[in-house]
Amino acid sequence: MRRGAWTVEWFGTTTFRARRPGLDLFFDGYLDRVPGLDPVGLSVAEVTRADFLFVSHAHFDHLYGVAPIARSTGATVVASPESARILRQDGVPDEQLLMVTGGETVRCGPGSSVRVLPALHSCLFAAADSDSAVACLGDLGISAQDRWLRVRSTLSGGFGWAPAPVAEAMKTMLDHSSMHDGGQLAYLLQTEDGTALFSGSSGYWPGIFAGLRPDTAFLALAGRPNVSGEPYQGSSARFMLEQVEAMSPGRVCFCHHDPLIPGTPGTDVAEAAALLESRKPGSYFELRYATAVPLFP
Repeated sequence: MRRGAWTVEWFGTTTFRARRPGLDLFFDGYLDRVPGLDPVGLSVAEVTRADFLFVSHAHFDHLYGVAPIARSTGATVVASPESARILRQDGVPDEQLLMVTGGETVRCGPGSSVRVLPALHSCLFAAADSDSAVACLGDLGISAQDRWLRVRSTLSGGFGWAPAPVAEAMKTMLDHSSMHDGGQLAYLLQTEDGTALFSGSSGYWPGIFAGLRPDTAFLALAGRPNVSGEPYQGSSARFMLEQVEAMSPGRVCFCHHDPLIPGTPGTDVAEAAALLESRKPGSYFELRYATAVPLFP
């Protein structure tokens, strides 16, 4: 296969489509977003082919949309047991569900496979800042019970404060997802042309990511970062730099930094991008919605 046969598109949050002739892979499936956000250039109804859907975790902004794509295309869905539970409720047949927890390798076709890596979700229970330059400290050593109480108290209020179309859409999305992430997963696409890491939340285990050396890494930059199960002590920009230095990718693209709810800011990635460029010039690049670029240029 000639180098450059693979392309990648970003559709907001952490939803990507990686393609080569005869093979379409989706990483997450959150295409139909809440009203008021910029369109991402592709709707669930417009997806006519998907061979595999790899789900990072069970929250709405990753899982919502996966079920109808799977039902209409017959794609194999690779997901955690919690994500699979929701998908089964939404009519995805068992024969299309491949449950994983990390450590597995999924065959996708000639010369193509995806390695499943255990990862970590960002710390929803801890203080965070939308500016990647701002250092956040504290929130260490909080028990699992108290973490969940904090998260549940935040989510249980719903979105009643939002305009009616947003609140209604959010209720539907939450009905077809989970309040639990269900075990964060990252995916390493391995091809004859190169390797690409898709990481859907700002958290990782250093021992697992160290030395991966993907040609391209798509890394989430949102919320309070999580390293080895505890909130990162410092700025998310510094967290990103340390994560990149651990895995040594050739190129890096941020994701999940775009706004999630109308009227709320996304993540200001300027400091994170500047730090990365200062340490490894030319490695940082950006994607625009629904714009196909070579995955391995």
